[in-house]
Amino acid sequence: MDGCPHRSTWLRRLGPPPQRPGWFSCSGRLAGAVIAVLTALASLCGVLVAGPVSVAEDRTYGRTGEGYLPRTLPAGVTPVRPLPIDSPFLRSSPLRTAPVRSGTGRVEPAQPAPAERRAAPVLVPYKTPPEPPAAHRPATEPKRDRPRTDRPTTDKPQPRQPKPQRPTGDQPKADRPAPDKPKAGEAKAGGTKRKIFQGWAFDRCQAPPLSTMRAWLASPYRGVGVYFGGRARHCKHQKHLDKSWLRETRQLGWNVLPIYVGSQSPCVIANIKRKYTIGNNAWAQGRQEARDAVGQARKLGMAPGSALYFDMEAYRLGQHRCARTTLAFIRSWSREVRQQDYVPGFYSSANSGVRHMEQARKAGERDLPEVMWFARWSVPPSLYGEKWLDRRAWHPHRRIHQYAADVTERHGGRRLVIDCNRVDAPVAIIR
Repeated sequence: MDGCPHRSTWLRRLGPPPQRPGWFSCSGRLAGAVIAVLTALASLCGVLVAGPVSVAEDRTYGRTGEGYLPRTLPAGVTPVRPLPIDSPFLRSSPLRTAPVRSGTGRVEPAQPAPAERRAAPVLVPYKTPPEPPAAHRPATEPKRDRPRTDRPTTDKPQPRQPKPQRPTGDQPKADRPAPDKPKAGEAKAGGTKRKIFQGWAFDRCQAPPLSTMRAWLASPYRGVGVYFGGRARHCKHQKHLDKSWLRETRQLGWNVLPIYVGSQSPCVIANIKRKYTIGNNAWAQGRQEARDAVGQARKLGMAPGSALYFDMEAYRLGQHRCARTTLAFIRSWSREVRQQDYVPGFYSSANSGVRHMEQARKAGERDLPEVMWFARWSVPPSLYGEKWLDRRAWHPHRRIHQYAADVTERHGGRRLVIDCNRVDAPVAIIR
């Protein structure tokens, strides 16, 4: 049959074979027919034959016939199972930008990505170029690393508790305390003169012996505070304090600050002072103790015009009844001392007694102390820097600042534990 006995009946249905050259044999025509049949079957199944597919690739992308497009992966890459091509999500996804072939062989066109899904431009922040070295800056440009000269720098640590030090040969004169300037001034109503001392002073419970006072002439101090009387005085037995001691001390060039420790406030803080509190009649008790202070000062050779300082230890100012009792006692004591031609002074904590006296002054109270000796420790010495005292009050020559307590110093080979004071106030007049 047409020269090919192996041509079967079902091949006749494909139609007459194309005209081939004479050298085309029967086996060649049979191979062409097989290729045509396979091509037709591939079109009907919708499978695009891109090359030989291994079993591993078939397992990677799913079972045969689910519409996956197999491809060869590089070595070492873990495959990810994609969605089927017929998946509604893949067809309607706005991320699809390439054409795909469905399971039926129909090619769907690519969909452009929406504007909001497109990659936005990356904004790179502007960086200020580095500053040129100082040597390459123009001459008109101000140098920013130059420190300001209109305010003090804080590079150097400030002294926590400045106190007078022993003058040395290499010490600047400006750092030395000012020399004592005892002078008579401020004539009283009765014509009695006051001796004013300006300089550094120390005080301690026991008056030092005369040998120590001579040795301490090498110190910057020229004033000394002594506890000469009062029922609440801690060092009641004074070994060296007497009339001759005061005379010798005055001849050495010392100025004496007499301190009287009388009855204390009913709300005193120190437990050791609570047995010496003011009684029921504060005014009468204050007058009585003032007369005692003046009498003991006269026995020691302190002439009228001398300052006598009452030592009132810290108390609770917030207790109003106690504060009224304390104020009445101090007013009575100050009035009696003034009537005896002596100068009433007052020593106390800046936060309690001194603040109390300032409040009384602003309230218009009379018979207040004339000199204020306030204790505020661990701060630089400042006569007019106390926050509870008005700068216009107790001025001039009416202030003493105790700025340190229990300080150990050694001068002239003698060591003492003292309290440190800056003085601009009247002192005792020794006869």
